[in-house]
Amino acid sequence: MQQFHAHTDRRIQVNLLSRLDRIPITKTIVGVIALLALVWLAEAFDIGIVGPVLSTLEKTWSLSSWQTGLLAISSTLGVVTGMIPAGWLADRIGRRRVVLFGILFFSILTLLGATASNYWLLLAIRLLAGIGEGAVLPMPYLFLSEFVNSRRRAVSVGYSNGILTAAYVIPNLASLWALHTFAPDFAWRMPFLLGGIPLLMLIPIYRWLPESPRYLLENNRVGEVQTMVERLEREAGLQHDTALYDERVAVTLEQDAFDSWIALRTMLRAPYLGRSLMVVLQLTAALILFYIVQVFGPSLFLSRGIATGNAILYAGIMMVVAGVGSVVQGYLSDRLGRKRILFGYAVLAAAGCLLFAFGSSAPLLIAAGFLTSFFGLGIFPVSKLSVAEQYPTELRGRGVYLNEMTARTLSGIVTTYFIPFLLKAEGSSFIFIGISIVLVAFSLPYFLRARETARVHMEEAGTRLPFQLIEAEVRA
Repeated sequence: MQQFHAHTDRRIQVNLLSRLDRIPITKTIVGVIALLALVWLAEAFDIGIVGPVLSTLEKTWSLSSWQTGLLAISSTLGVVTGMIPAGWLADRIGRRRVVLFGILFFSILTLLGATASNYWLLLAIRLLAGIGEGAVLPMPYLFLSEFVNSRRRAVSVGYSNGILTAAYVIPNLASLWALHTFAPDFAWRMPFLLGGIPLLMLIPIYRWLPESPRYLLENNRVGEVQTMVERLEREAGLQHDTALYDERVAVTLEQDAFDSWIALRTMLRAPYLGRSLMVVLQLTAALILFYIVQVFGPSLFLSRGIATGNAILYAGIMMVVAGVGSVVQGYLSDRLGRKRILFGYAVLAAAGCLLFAFGSSAPLLIAAGFLTSFFGLGIFPVSKLSVAEQYPTELRGRGVYLNEMTARTLSGIVTTYFIPFLLKAEGSSFIFIGISIVLVAFSLPYFLRARETARVHMEEAGTRLPFQLIEAEVRA
């Protein structure tokens, strides 16, 4: 948050931000984390139905490789399209409104997916549903980065993301149940019908999810932030210290102001361009693994001779393990740093992919599944939080969505589309070897050159100023 309205007292803003950053995890913040977990539950079900449905439709509708690939990326095409306006809207009308409208939009479209009578109609519906998903998907990371104190940022994202990742088992279980209960021509429709359940989640999200305090300050709604901070302080048993003043925040706000109307142009210049390239690379690598396991996991396991039901269940169990990995990663990165934990997860996930490529015995495949899910699918708390930590408040919405859009285009569209062809031509071992190389190579620039943002105030993390210069200004 580097620019404020001229008539607003900067000292009050610095005081509120300083007080916000000292507040521990209170019951209200736990409630915010839980509500954002509901957001991700809705999202997880809608995205997660693609893989199990594909494994059924390939046989029921006799889909060719190009049709399978196109249907696999249809919702992701929508996600990427939806992210273009959603980032701008998040910075202009608020984080909360974007979440509510996004869930409403994609839930209704998902329900309509159950009525599809042919391939092209289903493809169009999934594309449109993806637009709503694109508005919602990055929001909890963005929201929590602006709400939780610098010492607990990653672990709060870890808990919410753990619920998101583990929730991907739900569409697998729903599809497995439908497959054993109904005829194949109807079984694939059941997950879409259940996809209307997130509409019920709109009620608690609408009633109790507050707006981001940093967004409110950016829009000169100081009174609302003061009321929020005082409520959190009462819950935490803290005094309303109106004299608290973090010099590092003050220096950052004073020296790092620019016009938010030219923010996107600012992202194409140093230092934001370099930061964006590093976080896009590591996020792309993580998402490539995610999409391949989520969309083609059952098919990959089928190619190893595993029965259809067991393949869907195995892919779902991997998501539950990944949920635990997400929580652990958030906890560790708050204490040991973002860079080393993210790179360590990438290396261990790559080892799991190599075991999938070369292992054939049951123990090796179990070890491969654990490493790939716990470390590879559990990598997202730091992978995505680090994106939000690169930008100031007035740029953060657009920065997060632009990076997410780029990473998902490279992973969920370009890579995912060609997987059916590679699977037929080269086999699953070739795919897993490629993922292992990408995981390590794409994570290296962030590990070697990125700034360490663990335990750093959000304003300082997003500043364009070097940390050393801020330290010098504070001392002066």
